[in-house]
Amino acid sequence: MTARKLATWFAAACALVAPGVAYSQATDAFCDTGCYHEQQWFAPVDFDYDCQPINRDCGWEFSFESLAWAATGERLPLGTGGTDEATLNPFRNLLSGNAGDLGIPPNDPDLLTSVFVAPPELLGGIDSGPPRSAFAWGERYELGYFNGDSGWSVGVLDGPSHSSNQTYGLTTQDTLYGSVLVVFDDPLNLMFGFLDVIDALGGPFQPDGLADDIDGDGQFGPDGYDTDDPGREPDVIFGPDNRGDFDDLVRLPTSFQFLSVRNDTKTAGVELMKTYRLSNLHKMAKHQNNEVEIGAGLRYMMLRDEFNVTGVGGVIGDSFWNTQVDNNLVGPQITAKWTHQRHRFGLNVNGRFMFAANIQNFDQDVALGGAPVDPFSGLPFIEESLLPGQYNRPLYFPTTVADHGKQENTFSPLAELRVQGNYRLTSALSLKLGYTAIFVDNISRSA
Repeated sequence: MTARKLATWFAAACALVAPGVAYSQATDAFCDTGCYHEQQWFAPVDFDYDCQPINRDCGWEFSFESLAWAATGERLPLGTGGTDEATLNPFRNLLSGNAGDLGIPPNDPDLLTSVFVAPPELLGGIDSGPPRSAFAWGERYELGYFNGDSGWSVGVLDGPSHSSNQTYGLTTQDTLYGSVLVVFDDPLNLMFGFLDVIDALGGPFQPDGLADDIDGDGQFGPDGYDTDDPGREPDVIFGPDNRGDFDDLVRLPTSFQFLSVRNDTKTAGVELMKTYRLSNLHKMAKHQNNEVEIGAGLRYMMLRDEFNVTGVGGVIGDSFWNTQVDNNLVGPQITAKWTHQRHRFGLNVNGRFMFAANIQNFDQDVALGGAPVDPFSGLPFIEESLLPGQYNRPLYFPTTVADHGKQENTFSPLAELRVQGNYRLTSALSLKLGYTAIFVDNISRSA
């Protein structure tokens, strides 16, 4: 599986209860204006003559937000998305014509024709697996200090963490074939192997330990020759040539009995902002309930995406490939905020834009054809699923373990929009409800 570049939306509906500011102002002849806490958390809201809350000139503020976010993204087929000509069907070379049956005289042998049935084009079975767009919970914390028309704020984002998983497979399907096909690119033809799916009597799904004669020439792969007529098993081990029959090799499907897919996406971040409030004193007092703030600062945001696939049984056997991509976005950020207050109700719209450098770390761990492990002893139950020379398994494809990693640097602009409504419960407490949308361009995901 390869990581993909894409643009992602994060939509969030967040409900929160946030303490506002509750500080007094003290001035003496020798000191500047100072702020100290009144400890009156549940004091009633102070209103002016226009029924607008009286805001403090300085103080601390803290906000806690519980987030319910959904991450959207492109969903692609599992595997390369192409086709596969692999099959486990041993019946390919057939005769056309009457060869004699139930007393009907056979045709002249010269009138019988050989028909080769080519394997069909197979498609991957999972066209739209995880990740799926689902809501998950997280938290956002903000702590700030303001004095007059300027202030500082620190924001911390913890989560949300999205998880989605799905298991595919049929318990009624024979384990020799498996029930889940995943199409891989195979430029080196590693999936070629000999079949053993019929016995000497021709019964299907009855392996007898001997390779099947796919092309019908009397040579059973590397297991010798059939000299009887008719016969379905080799009776001469060493015939005219000791080499195996290349025409009995077939391309085996990359299939599993069961396949489990899991996707985990986690976000986190921190920002430090310096803000300035634009003066509105040139307006009439009753129209001073609209404020505009601008600011700049630094921001870091991490988006970690994990895509884990685990396969059991089938042709490939116990396997997994786990991919993790870390997008580390860091850079300067600018912000603008508009606030409207009417009595106890308030509305603010906040836009942010980050010029982010994205340091991307890619890691992938792969194991194909391993042995299932006992979770208690840590020892394998059986031998490896892929052993060179096994029938119904690739001829030259052994159990393979790989670990890949790389790092890339790119530019990933981030735009964020926050819309929040609030209701002043007391002079220090507010109840808020809002919506957040984040657009991040040029990030990578592991799916």
